[in-house]
Amino acid sequence: MSQTLTLEEIYAPIEKPLQQVPDAILKILSTPNDLASDVIRYFFSGKGKLLRPALTLLGAALKQPRLVESQNAALIRLASSYEIFHAATLIHDDIIDSAYLRRNLPTVNVKWGAQTAVLVGDYLHDRALDVIHTEGSREVFSLFLKTAAEVCDGEIHELSQKQNFNLTEEDYFEIVRKKTAVLLACALESGARFAGAEDQEAAALYRYGHYFGMAFQIVDDCLDFTGNEHEFGKTLGADLEAGVLTLPLIRLLEISSESERKDIVGLFQAGGEASRLRSLLDKIREAKTIEYAFGKARELNAQARRELESFPASPVKQSLDKLLDYVLERNK
Repeated sequence: MSQTLTLEEIYAPIEKPLQQVPDAILKILSTPNDLASDVIRYFFSGKGKLLRPALTLLGAALKQPRLVESQNAALIRLASSYEIFHAATLIHDDIIDSAYLRRNLPTVNVKWGAQTAVLVGDYLHDRALDVIHTEGSREVFSLFLKTAAEVCDGEIHELSQKQNFNLTEEDYFEIVRKKTAVLLACALESGARFAGAEDQEAAALYRYGHYFGMAFQIVDDCLDFTGNEHEFGKTLGADLEAGVLTLPLIRLLEISSESERKDIVGLFQAGGEASRLRSLLDKIREAKTIEYAFGKARELNAQARRELESFPASPVKQSLDKLLDYVLERNK
């Protein structure tokens, strides 16, 4: 699928404050500990999408554009903290999944080992918590604490369901909601509340973030099978290798006969990642379960778009609308 939308275009209304986020992240995480400092600079040298800080800034700009235009330092720190927390979860995920590539770089656990990766991830988590407590309102901090607990619970839920070939779509969607969607929704609502949004406005943006995040993760799971590893920026087949069933496989198992299910399970459990990834991808293509998963993502996008209807037309609203199209077009 060709990419016609770019994040640079989508992020245009928040371009200047978003450009300050990488430096703000390094300042927040500054430490005299040489090892931690080396790991932090290494991890953040890989270019990420900055999706969570962008959502925080978009949420604020939707309510109060001048606040973002002024490049409010507290808002930039708040936005940066969500990227820091997200980075902590990625570092820990890569340990659990034994992933070797993240943002086109060897993972922290590959380069420094699991012990260092765990501790640096913990440091990032704690620094994010401190900044959100300092810069956010009581409502924002409470929302983040609830969100952080849900993210961890989602990871535990996913871990407990590895190699579960009876995993239902309902269980999958609950895992996706917790491990991805709630943090995106939290970042967007937090920005809006920082800018003074009313409860009804904040709730609509949280729902948008939830639906958007669900669609985003579904597409991410599809790219684990079909993406280009260099463009995708992380290990292809990582979910497969880690024993994690995602929607294309769940759907494939659901519509297969008993004998076909045995073949699929055998491929899933067999050694030789490259060969089984190709074999499973052949079956997935034949059954069109990637298309099925994208259909679910489109349905979620439609729900997200409805949440924007109550907001007046603006460049920021247009960016949030375009972000939904970007999800379906992305290849990385």
